[in-house]
Amino acid sequence: MDPSRSHQNTARFAAVVGMAGVGKTELALQAAAEAKKRTGWFPGGILFINLFGYDNERYISPEQALGSLLIALGIPGEQIPLDLVDRTRLYRSILSVYASRGKHILIVIDNASSDGQGEPLLPSHDDGTAIITSRHSLAVGARILDLDVLEPSASFELVRRVLFQARGENDSRVAQEQEKARALVELCGNLPLALQICASLLADSPSRPISSLVQALFAAHTRLDRLKQEDRAVRAAFELSYLQLSADAARILRLLPLNPGPDISFRAAAHLTGDPNIEVVLEDLARAHLIEPGTTWGRWRLRDLLRLYADEKGKEHAELDERQFSLERVLYFYLMGATSANLILKERNGRGEDEVEALEWLEEERSNLVAAAQTGHEIGVDLAFALDEFFHLRRYFDDWLAVIDSALKALRIRGDLHREGWALATLALVLYHVRRFDEALEIGKAALDICRRSGNRYGEQAALNALSQSLYHLGEYRDSVDAGRKAAEILHELNDPQAAKALGSLALALQELDIQEAIQLHRDAVSDCQAREDRQGEAAMRNLLGMALRKSGGFTEAAQEHWAAATLYQEVGDHHGEAAALGSYGLALQDAGRYAEAIHAHSQDVRLCEETGDRHALAEALDNLALAHRRAGQVDNAVVIYRQAAEIFQEVEDLSMEGLAIGGSGRAFEEAGRLGEAIEAYRDAVQYFRNANDRENLLMALEVLGIALMKGGFSEESDKVRQEFMTLASALDAC
Repeated sequence: MDPSRSHQNTARFAAVVGMAGVGKTELALQAAAEAKKRTGWFPGGILFINLFGYDNERYISPEQALGSLLIALGIPGEQIPLDLVDRTRLYRSILSVYASRGKHILIVIDNASSDGQGEPLLPSHDDGTAIITSRHSLAVGARILDLDVLEPSASFELVRRVLFQARGENDSRVAQEQEKARALVELCGNLPLALQICASLLADSPSRPISSLVQALFAAHTRLDRLKQEDRAVRAAFELSYLQLSADAARILRLLPLNPGPDISFRAAAHLTGDPNIEVVLEDLARAHLIEPGTTWGRWRLRDLLRLYADEKGKEHAELDERQFSLERVLYFYLMGATSANLILKERNGRGEDEVEALEWLEEERSNLVAAAQTGHEIGVDLAFALDEFFHLRRYFDDWLAVIDSALKALRIRGDLHREGWALATLALVLYHVRRFDEALEIGKAALDICRRSGNRYGEQAALNALSQSLYHLGEYRDSVDAGRKAAEILHELNDPQAAKALGSLALALQELDIQEAIQLHRDAVSDCQAREDRQGEAAMRNLLGMALRKSGGFTEAAQEHWAAATLYQEVGDHHGEAAALGSYGLALQDAGRYAEAIHAHSQDVRLCEETGDRHALAEALDNLALAHRRAGQVDNAVVIYRQAAEIFQEVEDLSMEGLAIGGSGRAFEEAGRLGEAIEAYRDAVQYFRNANDRENLLMALEVLGIALMKGGFSEESDKVRQEFMTLASALDAC
């Protein structure tokens, strides 16, 4: 596992395979913990993910898993591609960057059910180390460790050790009943999970002879007729442990699988079961090894097979346990918590602890909330709508798409046209955020039609807003402004306080048509946000106002607005917004010729982007910093930083921006009189734009390259480039 050893002599991947309950996860976690202690082995840290490969309800696809891992590696949700191949490529490129910097990462992939589920999560062989566990022998290029059950002597010793640790030297049952102890481990199939359960039962009852447990285990065998042969001993142990429970504890165990997510908190469990003293019962179940502690204190989870077993028992006692009512109680708990937190986030002003607590709760319950929203239950549909502010703020766009898609399916089954339109409008907005503008436009139009037919005015406004933003990014400025105005008019009719802010948002497209009107709209929006003490909204509107002022030539005032926006974003704790405002502030300073101040502002932007882990924003910040150095005449600094920006743009697979960064280095070379180096950079930029099929930037790059070639005396090549330029220009004009 040591990453410093020769790749030829040691495998970089280990696959721990074996039957359920044999201890694969435990071995992988112990190996990871040991590796973490070794100095210099994995300075980049350890990433763990459970794929739930054998649980149909909680199965995590490789696309979902890669999305979570990429977020853990600091990639913002909007920068994560949707396609599996693209996600795999981005994931491996990031691990490669870490490895190249001496920060190797260990990846632990638990519960993969197939090669297809686990293989995309593996790093490149030269760039990372991984441990993957599965009940199947996986063909993923890993060294396979086939984990078998324990030897009888080791099983015997495990039972003895558990009793010794729990009861001390005075517990002599194993020594006195050696034959019965051997019978016990045989009935457990020498499986560690079953052995732990049986040993714990004995530890909980110090006066109980082992023979009693063996007799009970034999009796349990006869009732497990639906089990596979290799699982018989495990299920018998589950049954035996279950039969030892009090009626209340048994009921709670049967209800726990109703929780839709991977683990459950004390509070959620209390709502699920209707038992305010649930904590004591959960601790009893944990001692019986029927549940186990979650990732943090106060949370509990069921292992896969135990979850299935408890669920079967729950279905047998569904009427007695009021199973449907219990499900609705826990779903309602998640809905109320999410609704309350969402309202706090919508009204956030950065001045209270409520926002921190709301975000902490949402993060802690995120997996449960996403799963609950996808149950298809009516409460789950409501929950899908109550998570929008959280998903938007934290850029969890994969989760947002998943819950809205589930809500749409449920609403269509129910024929709920009113809320279907709202869900489609939300979907259009999410698609806009992940830069799928054409799809956002199509879905937005469908949402608008349904909302108008169903009389859903707020849904109509949301659809128009999504359409306005998508149209702007597609270059349809007049249509964008028209849609934005209609959205603002609806809010005004409804006396909604967001009406002025909506007018400010549409002014971004209006800047392309009438800059002075855009400036006035932004000023009005700023004033409105101030009147409502909406500091988050004020920050956004001031930043947009600064952009409009820059476009009109008012660089000094623009800088003031951008700085005010950055300050407000900092006060409300929005570091993404703060970084963006600082970048705009630096550009305004550049336009005003204040290059030293601009360099300082862009350096702050770079630092914030590094802290937030937003790789695409970091590349843009570096590109802006390089431009400031170039304008200040610091060519060498500019070229180095442009190259850094280009590398990150390559990492996040933005070929157009990579081409612009390379082209920027060419301009720096040319301004310093280093024409040969400039021409090479321009040639590279042209190729990047060709690969990206970015015809507008390609046209610009061809023009610059043609002129540089002519200056350098490369007449023949210059003529060819200029001919390509004329052909492309004609084609674009025709469009």
